[in-house]
Amino acid sequence: MTMTAWILSVAGAGLIGVIIAHLTEKTRLHKTVRTACTYVFLLVLVFPLPSIVSKGVDLGSCNVLDGSVEYDEDVLGVTDGAYFSIVARSLEKALKDDGYDATCEIDGSASGEKVEVYSVSVRLNGEFADSSVTMLAVKRAVAEYLEIEENKVRIYVGENQR
Repeated sequence: MTMTAWILSVAGAGLIGVIIAHLTEKTRLHKTVRTACTYVFLLVLVFPLPSIVSKGVDLGSCNVLDGSVEYDEDVLGVTDGAYFSIVARSLEKALKDDGYDATCEIDGSASGEKVEVYSVSVRLNGEFADSSVTMLAVKRAVAEYLEIEENKVRIYVGENQR
């Protein structure tokens, strides 16, 4: 017997018992009928337990473990945004420790243990003697810190990001 069939039989026995007990409420047999309904309900509840325990519970019949888990895209977007915001703040701190004043944004997706970074934008503040060397050094540091390819990192100097 599957879990769904067992739950339906328990619910059905309980509902029929309540209806019959309600219909016989003002008769002399009410206590007897109510007792019989209680015994039937208990039998329906307990009778399949030995087979369920010996064979294990089939949660797949209730669509609990069928592998078709669906996620709400809005919730995933919020959690991805929060996760990458924390990672960006950590990256900013690491760059600050290296002597760079930077603002970072990370675009990607995170589900379970799989995290994929699509792109990283880093805006460097301040002036540099050789901005191309600085940009290259920061690009390498960011790629190494996030363990991603350097082509996913975009570096901007100053206020212009476009």
